[in-house]
Amino acid sequence: MNVPTVNLGMALGLPAVTDTWTKLGVPKDQLNPVPAMLLGALNLTPIEVAQAFQTIASGGNRAPLSALRSVIAEDGKVLYQSYPQAERAVPAQAAYLTLWTMQQVVQRGTGRQLGAKYPGLHLAGKTGTTNNNVDTWFAGIDGSQVTITWVGRDNNQPTKLYGASGAMAIYQRYLANQTPTPLVLTPPEDVVDMGVDYDGNFVCSGGMRTLPVWTDDPNTLCQQGEMMQQQQQPSGNPFDQSSQPQQPAQQQPPKEEKSDGVAGWIKEMFGGN
Repeated sequence: MNVPTVNLGMALGLPAVTDTWTKLGVPKDQLNPVPAMLLGALNLTPIEVAQAFQTIASGGNRAPLSALRSVIAEDGKVLYQSYPQAERAVPAQAAYLTLWTMQQVVQRGTGRQLGAKYPGLHLAGKTGTTNNNVDTWFAGIDGSQVTITWVGRDNNQPTKLYGASGAMAIYQRYLANQTPTPLVLTPPEDVVDMGVDYDGNFVCSGGMRTLPVWTDDPNTLCQQGEMMQQQQQPSGNPFDQSSQPQQPAQQQPPKEEKSDGVAGWIKEMFGGN
């Protein structure tokens, strides 16, 4: 998906992408408008990543994150209480579609092992792996929490891990002690389910699968799609991966049959040094 992502980002324009990152809560001084940014070439801390995903999880409303919730005196008097004020940062439709896509990651993508462990909760997630497996990331979202996990070495050397086998494994262990809640999404206005054919055209009825689409005129959209369908020659299924170049499968978290805890897992993955 790297090539389509870059093509989409360049079509939108790097300034527009940078502006959206800023609205999500990423500091401007961390944004360098170059094509590599479209593939995640950003130097962000876990709390900065959490800020961006918090905005998405809140339906596009950004509330400043803080490590300090309150200060309470010895006698119980509240000296300070954090009351973050949320403001609209990105459209609710964009946030919904992003969350829906992240649910597909857990249902059928690189986070499917997480989905298999918590069926029916509709968790959302995003795995991330940097070049040479130096860093692994996972963003996990349930009905009440956004959780960011990161795994990497202090000396910036490879970890032998992917997002699913490293950072997501830590998230799974976290959920073992923090039972997740279902993530139930309600489509906002102008988001409708539409059928899609094998060539990616919208159809008014049927289709090989159904996808949520942001549009205020679904009838015109599907009619245009059916016109495109008539003009196209029959072709293969673009969703069929059998004829596509295969990417190396991400490692899945190791089974926990004989686990001696987080310390043992870290030693196993990183080695004894």
